[in-house]
Amino acid sequence: MTIEKLEELLESREGFSVEYKECVNGLNNSVFETVCSFSNWYGGFSG
Repeated sequence: MTIEKLEELLESREGFSVEYKECVNGLNNSVFETVCSFSNWYGGFSG
């Protein structure tokens, strides 16, 4: 992923292929669930 693509994603809203999570003191369990769902869905970004 290029820096330009990452910036584009960060400027966009959440949708079918983008979801934002807040992580203050580490990853919460919902992050893993989201990564798995994007990994199983066409067009998602998981890393």
